[in-house]
Amino acid sequence: MKALVYEGPKRQRILERERPQPGQGEVLVRIRACGICGSDVHGYLGLTGRRLAPMVMGHEFAGEIA
Repeated sequence: MKALVYEGPKRQRILERERPQPGQGEVLVRIRACGICGSDVHGYLGLTGRRLAPMVMGHEFAGEIA
């Protein structure tokens, strides 16, 4: 699967990652859309200490249970 990985202020790359395996009581969601919010922008710019590299970005998404 593809993932947008934060590598530090103003540094991100789209990388290939292994498909996660859901555990007991979890589901795998096939992402169909992902938005960029203000906290993502602030993290990308390095304005907050909440983004620690390497980190997969994107927490506002919609999809279907795979």
